[in-house]
Amino acid sequence: MNTTTYPGIKSIEFINSSILFVHLHNDRVFIVPLDKFPAIKNLSTEEKKAFEIIDETYLSFLSIDEIFSVAELIGIN
Repeated sequence: MNTTTYPGIKSIEFINSSILFVHLHNDRVFIVPLDKFPAIKNLSTEEKKAFEIIDETYLSFLSIDEIFSVAELIGIN
């Protein structure tokens, strides 16, 4: 069993239609190119505002049925 834990997601910020900043609780910020996450990239500006951080570990958007883990977003998984 993999017991690796990652710092939790504190917040996210869209810089433009191609870049997402993921702010973690350890004060690190990851730049996420949205080309790797077309489901997020294709959301409208309003849809991008309707998100939820779940247990500081997952990111979900109300408009899509996909949940993204912090490990996926920062490129560890």
